[in-house]
Amino acid sequence: MATDRIRFCSTPLRTDDMPDAEFLRLLQWRNSADPRITAAADAGKRQTFARALRLALNSSKRPPRAKPETPPLLQPLWSRHAFGEAADPDHGTMFLKELQRCLGRGKSSAKSNSRISRLVARELASSRDTPASPLALLRWLTVLTTLGPKLSDGVLFTLWRKVLEASLAAELDRGHPIQHGDAVPEADDGCGVDDRQLLVAGELSWRIGLCFSDLRGAGKLRKAGRRCLRDGLESLTDGDGTPHAGALHRLPLTLAVLTRSTAAGNAAGEPLWSSHAAERFESLISRAAGLCHADGRIALSNGASFAPASLLRTASQIAGLSKREPSARRLLSLPDDSPLSGQRNRKRPAHAGLHKNSALRKRLPSFDAKAPPSTQSDWAELACLRNNWLMGADRCVIAHHQTRPQICLTAFERTLIDGDWQPDLRVDGKPVALDGEWSCVCWFSDKDADYLELQQDAEGVTVTRQVMLSRTDHWLFLADAAVAAQAETIELTTQLPLAERVECKAARWSRELRLSRQKLKATVYPLALDQQRVLHAHGSLEARAGELLLRQQATGAAVYAPLLIDWSPERRRASERRQFEWRRLTVAEDGVILGADAATGFRLRVGKHQWVFYRSLVTGETARTVLGHHTRHETVIAEFTAAGNIEPLVMVE
Repeated sequence: MATDRIRFCSTPLRTDDMPDAEFLRLLQWRNSADPRITAAADAGKRQTFARALRLALNSSKRPPRAKPETPPLLQPLWSRHAFGEAADPDHGTMFLKELQRCLGRGKSSAKSNSRISRLVARELASSRDTPASPLALLRWLTVLTTLGPKLSDGVLFTLWRKVLEASLAAELDRGHPIQHGDAVPEADDGCGVDDRQLLVAGELSWRIGLCFSDLRGAGKLRKAGRRCLRDGLESLTDGDGTPHAGALHRLPLTLAVLTRSTAAGNAAGEPLWSSHAAERFESLISRAAGLCHADGRIALSNGASFAPASLLRTASQIAGLSKREPSARRLLSLPDDSPLSGQRNRKRPAHAGLHKNSALRKRLPSFDAKAPPSTQSDWAELACLRNNWLMGADRCVIAHHQTRPQICLTAFERTLIDGDWQPDLRVDGKPVALDGEWSCVCWFSDKDADYLELQQDAEGVTVTRQVMLSRTDHWLFLADAAVAAQAETIELTTQLPLAERVECKAARWSRELRLSRQKLKATVYPLALDQQRVLHAHGSLEARAGELLLRQQATGAAVYAPLLIDWSPERRRASERRQFEWRRLTVAEDGVILGADAATGFRLRVGKHQWVFYRSLVTGETARTVLGHHTRHETVIAEFTAAGNIEPLVMVE
């Protein structure tokens, strides 16, 4: 009877002690199955079945369009940390690496195939690793599809049966996830996608359905896996491919699932994505290129990936990104990972030019509106401010999906600030809970700058955060503003987390701070505080416990706390020689000088460079004047030209 046959999408039979001949006769095949395989199975001939299976595996393999950076046999290691360290013992990793060493770079030979068969047979006989866990099943499935034709008849059949039995026992088709220890946790990142569930219900279902396509029920399993992967991609990304901010901390693990599944479909001649989904996947890889560090790690992620640079490079090839695309060139310029050791090669490309400002300026590309390096998505609650696609670029990533926005600032590819950008607000001495949602109220990107503005309303107080990254001059402007409906005093504290290995030193006579990481030097200017320490200031800027703390106090119902971080090599000498100054400017409206709780302005000079910063905290009736510049705008960020004129970089109405 059909219920007593072995097939997918049915109650699995107990086959542990079943002889091979009986096991083969119980298999239920599709009408379109390979007649050589079905005839051998019906006859119960194990050796004949293995030979027919080898022929089928050889005929179904299609050469990839481009040689992947990471060999297919090692690609399961991208997910080795997905379920925790205990879920992927070291012996499983070493097994794949040992097999890959056997393959080498030369052509296949009888001697190498014999050694591969012995290694697989030894591991099959071991009781340490069973396909009961998702990673173990993924590993064995990859060995079967990659090395199946190279194995001897006996080893090939044993491996094929073991993978099939594990796949049937997994009950993927009935919605029960494969488990390792505890149940697979649900997604908690706000975007509805969990890479572990995507690997179990999506990738394994898809790849098992492809591998055992001749068996009854495999088509249904394959379709369920494809549907899960497509839904996962749609839930993960905005329409332009921007990943949700809540998924960044595990984005490499999610990309690993999508990349392997795409490659498996291409190899089997059955594409995973529709044309629309393929474009979305390609856009996701492009967006990831803008978010990745020089070693391939994704900004604001935990870096849980076996080889992040090789993963992204392989993903760009499998997704079909043209090498002419700036994002693809960015990924291909990443330093190679060592696929056999799992350790990153720390040598940077010779063309990075991280600290040669003159050389870097000569190579800065013109602004390309069709392929901008910066991106922002309201749905994804994520913004990536970036000056160009070159190695050695400046970048600031802002994620605002939580009550505490996250920030990652890299200057010349070296991280200076990384972590939660935490605000603390007190009105009339009482703390205000800033636990609401942050929304992006202003964003634009042009040839001069990228500008982002976030806002939150809490207990009658409007808090605004401003971020501006210069695309041409290596500096970042950050500011917090708080406006209360009614208040006598207001205090705002901003905490910026310093990245690892960043050292901070305070100046003796003035209030700027100096950051350093290896050869990179940066200066932090607190524009709203008096420059000289001998003068009283209603606030402070200090480094404490790995954080920059800017505390600003004001009398009235509004406060504005701006910072400018400058890492320009051209201005570094001027800063070290103390050839800089900043001060508060007078703001007037209709001839009346305004208080700092209504509008405020600042001027900063470093060497020959000068900037003006203006912020209106209360809407005026007419245009206001700051340093001779008349404006009705809420925010103005401008620089002085060589002729002494003010040239606006940012003007927000």
